[in-house]
Amino acid sequence: MLNKLEGFLESVPINWLLDGEPFVRYRTLIDIQGREEDDKEVVATKRLVFKHPLIKQIFDQRNKDGYWGTPRDIYTWWPKKDTTFWLLGVLADFGFTKENKKIANACEYVFSTQFPCGGFGWAPPPTPADCYTGILVESLAKLGYGTDPRIKKAYEWLLERQRLDNGFWCKNTGLPGRVREKEPSCAFATLCVLGALAQNPELKKSAIAQKGVEFLLKCWENRGKIKYAGHDSKIGKGWEKLKYPFTDYRILKYLDILSQFEFTRNDNRMIQIMNDLITKRDEKGCFYAETVHKVWSDFDFGQKKLSSRWITLIVYQLAKRVMQTL
Repeated sequence: MLNKLEGFLESVPINWLLDGEPFVRYRTLIDIQGREEDDKEVVATKRLVFKHPLIKQIFDQRNKDGYWGTPRDIYTWWPKKDTTFWLLGVLADFGFTKENKKIANACEYVFSTQFPCGGFGWAPPPTPADCYTGILVESLAKLGYGTDPRIKKAYEWLLERQRLDNGFWCKNTGLPGRVREKEPSCAFATLCVLGALAQNPELKKSAIAQKGVEFLLKCWENRGKIKYAGHDSKIGKGWEKLKYPFTDYRILKYLDILSQFEFTRNDNRMIQIMNDLITKRDEKGCFYAETVHKVWSDFDFGQKKLSSRWITLIVYQLAKRVMQTL
């Protein structure tokens, strides 16, 4: 199995990726070629990202208060795919940080929705949730807020939420000592929490993270055997479909988060999942989105059956990361 993955990494269509949009080229330079942020070509490419028409279009859609959507959108189950809740994570992936004033303004809006306990969630009634908190903390940390006291408070809230089976679930009744403590955790919520923990150097190595990672790997082992609680948590039909942004419990999000933990080092389950993933490449070594959000149709990852540089880049990123942990 390992040789198959090694051969795959040798076939990366590097020139095709570098000929893509600036955000594809930027991440290719950093994640595939290993360039540093202060590399002249990286700096120049990043400037082009900020000026690209598709990126400009995103920022033009902000409301008068400097964020995306309406005040109620971030409190709605489940947030719209073109609102602040999801957009910040995508823009972080494209290379944006809080150094950009427009990003900082949108992030401050998000912080204004934080509950006194430290978590984020929906309303009414005000309900902090593991998945909401994990998603927003991951995005905010990637954007440069990792050491912000408000993020630290969110982490503190999350760390108290781990359940008896080592997963996470937004139901307070499922916490240890409560009436639903023995029910299976929500795999999606667990993945979201781990996404946040992966952005913190100390928590990334914690026992809490290690237990959460093992819970999710067992979810994959038990696929089709157990119906997990929560939203979109079951590894079943459609889980293997390639999709970006990472708004669902699917293979790319799963591998993207778990591959960031040293606990997956030399784990045959990760190699098996990765080998399943790379069978989807075409004869040119490229990949395409198999399910999409229509609001992203102007991007190649928002179109089905069209070779996507962004999706292809993600797969090779994952392969390189998994190989580095072996």
